[in-house]
Amino acid sequence: MDQFFVPPIDRWEPGKAGGPSGRDEVLYRSHLVGSDPALTKEGGGNFSAKGVTVDHLGRPARVLWMSSWGCDGATTTPDDFPVLRLDDLLPLRDSGPMSEIDMIGHLVGSGLHGEQRRPGIETLTHAFIPAAHVDHCHPDAVIAMTSFPRGREVADAEFGDEAIWFDYRQFDVGVARELAARIAANPRCRFVLLANHGLFTWADTSRECYENSLEAVERATRAVNKAVVRAADLGGPAVTPPQAETAHDLLAEILPATRAALSAGTQGLVLHLDRGAEALWFASSVRGPRWSQDGPSCPDHVVTVGYRPLVLDGVPTGAADVLSAIEGYRAWYDDYYERHVPESARALGRRSNAPHAIVLPGLGVVSCGTDAAKARLCADHIAQTMTVIRAADAAGGYRSLTEAQGALDEYWPLMRLKPQLRPPDGPLAGKVFLLAGRDDTRTGEVADLLAAAGAHVALSPERAGDRAGLAAEAADISGRYGERRAVALSSAASDAPGAVRDAVLAYGGFDAVVDMTRSGGLALAALPVFARQGTPGSVLLANDGWLAGRLGLEVAALETRGSGASVQAVAASSPGAVARVAAFHACLTGSDGVYKGTVLRPRRARATGNDHPDMKVILNER
Repeated sequence: MDQFFVPPIDRWEPGKAGGPSGRDEVLYRSHLVGSDPALTKEGGGNFSAKGVTVDHLGRPARVLWMSSWGCDGATTTPDDFPVLRLDDLLPLRDSGPMSEIDMIGHLVGSGLHGEQRRPGIETLTHAFIPAAHVDHCHPDAVIAMTSFPRGREVADAEFGDEAIWFDYRQFDVGVARELAARIAANPRCRFVLLANHGLFTWADTSRECYENSLEAVERATRAVNKAVVRAADLGGPAVTPPQAETAHDLLAEILPATRAALSAGTQGLVLHLDRGAEALWFASSVRGPRWSQDGPSCPDHVVTVGYRPLVLDGVPTGAADVLSAIEGYRAWYDDYYERHVPESARALGRRSNAPHAIVLPGLGVVSCGTDAAKARLCADHIAQTMTVIRAADAAGGYRSLTEAQGALDEYWPLMRLKPQLRPPDGPLAGKVFLLAGRDDTRTGEVADLLAAAGAHVALSPERAGDRAGLAAEAADISGRYGERRAVALSSAASDAPGAVRDAVLAYGGFDAVVDMTRSGGLALAALPVFARQGTPGSVLLANDGWLAGRLGLEVAALETRGSGASVQAVAASSPGAVARVAAFHACLTGSDGVYKGTVLRPRRARATGNDHPDMKVILNER
């Protein structure tokens, strides 16, 4: 039998979950569930525990520790679990009608302490279920089981009266009340199967709650496998993928233009390229791309992927094919917005009409985000939809949210607030630097300063075989500033076209080149990328002493090529000076995108005369 899903792993370690409060137990459980891709994706689901604590006057209070809206279960901290008075929440089960705004206000007002993080929108469901521990997660297997025409029949056969099937609806007080009533009416019920959404489990102990989630996924997997009626090949290949080297060359042409088109009106975006076996097969199949137009596997995905990805008709022959398809997607989105989004949902403004994910037959799937982590999360969400579609298709078909429901979710104020809880972007957010130098330590210090200001940095060694040191620098930078803030490229600067291609495949393109090698050869190789992006690029030739003077002679030659890039040379040995100049010029974008090259000659390792104060502001220096 074909293996559709990664199986969950029981990673419970006895003795680690116990503690003086239920919060310690749910914190441990959230880490186990949130870090298991078989159970949920990053930021998906929520977790709770009930117990007794003391209030500010030392009086005992029955409380709910509820995970905050938008937190990632894998990395939760105690602060991610606001403490809510159960005696303030439970009366809502039998009260009258309540608007979403009033519901959120009541949840916040029930907090035991001031200045807590906002609890998740499923809080009342957690409160109304009488068990001490409750989890909600988004397993691939459960979503797939609820996403094909015979799904309910299959679920009934596997779970019987141990599960409640609940057709998809936005969570509000009405949903919480209905679920509580149905659970109370069925004492054998242990699971809620949320169609096209996920799972609720509960128990009187934290461990049993966790084990119930594992059991539900294992049983849903078994049910889907039993339901298979045709080959799990999505109809077989519709196109033949080109050889890897050919595909990489084609992507090196397509991605910069795509990044520019998607970034229009934003500070800048980072692309994520998925050429894994499943993504490549899905993108190249007969039915996979078509099914993806029928909506996401989980409603959370409308925040990252949108209602649907852009799908090209065949293997693109060049950037023009993709750009034309993006314009077609924009027209579709404009119509989708006008037809389905009511005036009452437009108060927070309209989202971009550009696609967030693009299915390229024969080449893979491209996703975007304002940083690498968000681009990867978008990729994870479209990957979950691909997995669910393949399983559902093998079981007879795929069905998801309608366009109307997708639009209501996408513009649901409570859903739109979720990504706003992420940390703010830095001043260089969306900017990508291609950086090469002959000294790993100095190169790493420059990269560190740029990454600290929000940039992403592709690091290329000067010579082949010197990658190990830069790989360690990149890992250290990413560990401190965020996922894939820096990557070490395989190709050395001595192979300038290879290094440029590697940087494009890593981030979709780049906005600036900082070349601190002896040759300065990256600049010429980078100019076609700037041209494909159609946006001003920045080249900084940075070295000390006579070498900077020689490189300064390259400036005029580069500018005569009509690249539209700002080309500068700086004589500096200080990483801080190099980073300040690089950041400053990368942020300069005149109407024509052209700046005259200048040789900056610092005193005491400072770029005097052109050391604009904004350089320090960009890098958060004093």
